[in-house]
Amino acid sequence: MDKTFAKGLLVAAASALTFAQPAEAAMSCWNPQAASAVAIKDLQSRLMVGTLMCNAMGYDSSASYNKFVLANRAALNQANRDVKARFTAAYGKRSLKEYDRFNTSLANAYGAKPTDRAICDANQRAAREATAAKGNSTKLLAIAEDLGSDVRLPGGRCGRNFASR
Repeated sequence: MDKTFAKGLLVAAASALTFAQPAEAAMSCWNPQAASAVAIKDLQSRLMVGTLMCNAMGYDSSASYNKFVLANRAALNQANRDVKARFTAAYGKRSLKEYDRFNTSLANAYGAKPTDRAICDANQRAAREATAAKGNSTKLLAIAEDLGSDVRLPGGRCGRNFASR
């Protein structure tokens, strides 16, 4: 193979790979405040999916979930707006598609897990505890952190700069 042709082929391949990066490459890292908004959205997804799955097996916990949403509507809406704004800034015209994909991934993470009566009881307790937060984002975040989360943030979490201390 001609060396010039081979070099040209390598350059073309490298260029193609540059443009074939996954969509999340456009998203910058998530600072603690932005990641907190996602944690609150994830809490809502966890409780919603848990409620739906428990209802499907005959354990109705809709009342607890609905009270959670009503008591925290403003905080949930603010978290949603904050996350949506990041997607809009990162993806422009594709933002709604990417945002919907992200929200679906939050719900699917919980929908893929098995559900039994103990999980339904835990979900209902979490919904009642979150209802008591009454819109306090700090309390909702603490509940979300206590429950744990495996959310994969597009762009990752921003690192800490220890050199500036």
